[in-house]
This record gives sequence, structure tokens and C-alpha cells, in this order.
Amino acid sequence: MTREEVFEALGPAAAAAAKRWSEDEAYASMRGAVNAMIEAAATSGEALDQLEDAFCRVLPIGTGGRRGPVGPGPNRMNEIVLRETATGLANWVREAGAPMSAVVVYDTRRESRRFAHVVAHALAAEGMQVRLLDAPRPTPQLSFELRRHQAGAGVVISASHNPPTDNGIKIYGSDGAQVLGADDRALMEAITAAAGRFAPIDEAALEAGRFPDAVELVDPRAASDAEYHAFVLAQGVSAARIEGAPPIAYTPLHGVGQSAVVPVLEAKGFAVHVVESQLDDGGEFGTVASANPEAPAALERVTALARECGAPIALANDPDADRLGATVRDAAGEYHFVDGNRLGVLMLDHLLRHAPRPAGARVIETLVTTPLLATMARAMGIEAVDDILVGFKHHAGLVREDESKPVFFMCEESHGYTRGSDVRDKDGAVAALLLAEAAADAAAAGETLFDRLDAVWRTHGYHREKTQSLWAHGAAGREAIAAVMSTLRETPPTQVAGLEVREVVDRLTPRHTGSTTRDLPGNVLVFELAGAGRACRVVLRPSGTEPKLKVYALARGPVGGEARDEVDALIAGVLEAAEALARKIMDPLL
Repeated sequence: MTREEVFEALGPAAAAAAKRWSEDEAYASMRGAVNAMIEAAATSGEALDQLEDAFCRVLPIGTGGRRGPVGPGPNRMNEIVLRETATGLANWVREAGAPMSAVVVYDTRRESRRFAHVVAHALAAEGMQVRLLDAPRPTPQLSFELRRHQAGAGVVISASHNPPTDNGIKIYGSDGAQVLGADDRALMEAITAAAGRFAPIDEAALEAGRFPDAVELVDPRAASDAEYHAFVLAQGVSAARIEGAPPIAYTPLHGVGQSAVVPVLEAKGFAVHVVESQLDDGGEFGTVASANPEAPAALERVTALARECGAPIALANDPDADRLGATVRDAAGEYHFVDGNRLGVLMLDHLLRHAPRPAGARVIETLVTTPLLATMARAMGIEAVDDILVGFKHHAGLVREDESKPVFFMCEESHGYTRGSDVRDKDGAVAALLLAEAAADAAAAGETLFDRLDAVWRTHGYHREKTQSLWAHGAAGREAIAAVMSTLRETPPTQVAGLEVREVVDRLTPRHTGSTTRDLPGNVLVFELAGAGRACRVVLRPSGTEPKLKVYALARGPVGGEARDEVDALIAGVLEAAEALARKIMDPLL
């Protein structure tokens, strides 16, 4: 194909964007790479599909910010997209009347430091004062730093646990939380309006590592870490220092967590054994197929280290250290992976045993997180909100609605946890501290964390939750996922796995709870199933950070803890049937 024939083979949006990026002066820095993609597309159908995907849309703000593969195009992560994002962010802050200042943090990915420097230059060019922490640090530390310095916005360069080919940008408002609702839409409009209209930056200074006067370059070891670590330690509820604490095995999964988790746990009295082979490896993530603490395989090395050092738990953060995964030793000395819901139950159980319960305190969780958390909280007279959409920006939005209500505990099933109000995001260091305390407390009583789980189930009933991810890449994948949601929305099933669909809740339908955050619309379908004395909830939602459809199944057994095998079998059967239902719609489009 000729160049013009390549453009004709693309969709209208992709063709217009590819032509603009290959010809307009504003995109000159990427012109060579774009033209190479166009040339490849002339002789390869696969390259044509990649060109379509890279240019078919503007990379949206998802559940965890803007994320995608690094490369040319508006649907990729690159310096042009970041400059447009920074310009849109500065205009949004200005329009909102917030302070014209920002904090910038980055993780250990290959391009993260460079991208953070680009953003700092671009924000300064738009008239913002910038505080740049110039060493890899956790995402929650950005939220803490932003609030401490009362900045108007914050930026984290990170793609969390995404593949090493990806990167991303998370954007925070003046309250220290990721943007939500109307702010989200206004910010995306400002970013889109900035396409090709960003202010020039001093390219020579950027290459030489020099910064405008408006950028304050900060060594976090001297000016940020101590304050953040003190905040994290303050969220613990055991003794100020645990004497004779059992050892802890820990891995940052090639990310930033070691900068916070290790000093915090050591200050608490724990001897921390770190997986040296999983420290920062330049963004390669070379020892794992996925640096995701939700995946049991990612914890193999830290579990082996736990066996060696005799630790009752092995802890893992994702690369930007806002989430926590763990394996736990049972009474027979065997280690087992514990899912995100059950880790949350263990942390809340520890808090309910030891933490003060201030008036108005709340437990906040999402509609796909275990209902057991809300049950436990309400049984102790603590308010629980259990129906917000996925993403900690919704937890933070609820906190913002009423700052007088202390945060007792916040959780989402994908291994995100925190407490306290000074960080408005999930915090892997806080979670590590709480779980380490819980393990030490159980050990001191001659118990394991599984004993503690068993006690909760005997009191409140056995709960089981399981999630399945249906991956679908590229433009065809987005179409297939959208088809599942639209088809099931228009024609919901009448039964799943032999259970009757008793209720369908479409979270795009307007709600009126009286809470702006709880009433936000979301592309989520909830099916309440029941029959033959059994009940189960199934939830479907497209991921906001990765190309996949997530299917959740949640069920519980009677108080006393009986019928656990039956509940597990119910979950497995329902999840298999729900996946088959979705696959029947998706597969013909892939």
C-alpha cells in the first residue's frame, strides 16, 4: 500500500491523528517514529492494526489514571501525550482556582524519570511551581506530599503492575486524591483541548538535566521520607515497638516499596528480609511474568525467603507500592497465598481488636469487595459504606464529602488498603504495617492468621469471593468488551449456573442515595442470583487500567462456618458460567 492507502485503510479518527502526528510541526520530535509505523503498516496487517490502535483515540483517564504501552500516538504513553496532559492539567488547575503548584513523583520504570522531568518542565512552562521528588517513591507518598505542601495538583509517573512495556500518569487534585466525576471529565476535556497546543520547553535544558527556576528538585531522603514514614507508623495500632517480633520476608517486585516498607517495619521492631533479586532492575521486571501482587506466582521468591528465615508472612508490593499481596504460614508450616478480600478481613479484624473507635468512624469498600468487611464493622457499631465503584478515588470522594468522619479502614478487593485521612489513596506501606502487626499479634497468642480468619467466619459466616479476567487487546478487544456490556444490559440472562437472576442492577442507571460519590454512574452490571437455598452475586465491569473484562462472584455460607466446600463449589460454578456467557459474545469479535 502507498502512504495514502494506509490512511484510507484506517478508521477516520486514526487516519486524521496519524496524519497530524506525521506532518504537524508540534509533533516533530516523534515524526520519524510515526512515519516508520506508517511504512510498516503498508506491508503488514499486524502493523496496520497496531497503527490503528495507537491513533484511534486519546488515551483516556481510567480507574488508575492514563496508562498504556510506550510509543508514538495519542493512545500511547510518550512525551507528547505527557506534555499535552501537563498543559491540560495546568489549565484545569487555573480554571478551578486552586494553587498553581504541583508535586511530581515517579517509579522505577525505564522511562519514568525522563517522563517526570518532561512533566516538570511542561508544568513550569504553563506557570506552575513544581516540587519534583527526584528519586523513585511510592504513589501514596505523592498524596501525602501534595497535602502536606497544599499544592494544587499532583502527578505520579507509573503504570503500577502493568507490563514493563507500559507506563502511565496518575493525576491528583488539591485534596490529594485522583480526580473523580465532573472533575475527571473537565480535566480530560482540558487535556484534549491541549492537543498540539502545549507550550514550548527548553529541550537542551531537559537533555542536560537542568530545570527552570519554577522547579524545585527535592531529594526525598532529606525532605519527604521522614514525614511520610511517621504518618505510616501512626496508622499502626500495636505497641509503639513490638519486642521480639517475628521476622518478615518482603519484596518490592522491582519497584519503590523498599523505600517505605523496610524502614517502617524496622522502626516497629521487625527484622525485614528482602528479596535482593527483586530490587530495582531498571524497569525490566526480569524475575516475574507479572509484577502484580494479586498473582500468586509473583510471590514465589518472597515465599521461599520466608521459609528460609522462618517468617510467618511474606509481603509483596506492586511496583508503585500502593497495593499489598501476601502469603501466610499455617499451623503445619505451609505457606498459602491469601487473596485481597481476606487480607482486608485480617487487617480489619486486627483493627477491631486493638484500634480506638472514634465517633463517626467509617469502613469504606467497593461493591465488588467482600461484604464480610461491612458485616464485621456494623457488628461493632461502626458505619460501613459498601457500594461505591471500583477505584480508590471513590473512597477518597466519600471522605471528601464529610471530613468530620474518621477513616477507620478502607479496602478494595484488588489488594488496596489504607486507614487515616492524610493519604487519599491506597497505601501499600500502611497495609504492610497492619498485616505485620496482625501476624505478630496472632503469633503472641499462639495462633496463625488462618486461625484469626476461622474465628471471623465462625462468627459472621464463611465468605468466598473470586475474580476472573477476560483479556481482549487492541481496538477489537475494546469492541468485544463493550459488546458484552451492551448485550447483557439490553438482554440480561434469566439464570446463571442454574440459579435464577432475581435482580439486575445497572450502575449506569441514576441513583439517589444522597451521596454524590455513591451516586456516580459506572459501566458495571450486578446480577443477584438465588435458588435452592443458595445465593450469589455476579458483577461485570471493564477494567479501567488494562484491556480486560473483569467478572466477580461473591457468596457466603451460614454463621458457624459450615458448608465451606459447598460455597467454594458454588463460586466456581457461577464464575465458570458467567465467563462462558461473556465469551459467547466476545469471541466472535476477537
